[in-house]
Amino acid sequence: MGAILDLVEKMRSPTGIIVTIVIIAVGVFFIRWVFQDDQEPK
Repeated sequence: MGAILDLVEKMRSPTGIIVTIVIIAVGVFFIRWVFQDDQEPK
């Protein structure tokens, strides 16, 4: 629980907000890439 609170505290700084947005963006693009591969005709 302390580690989660630590991460939330770091996310409140301007650098932490940028890092959080980048991590979310990478995650979204990775998920879209994975699901796009599944839908291609074989």
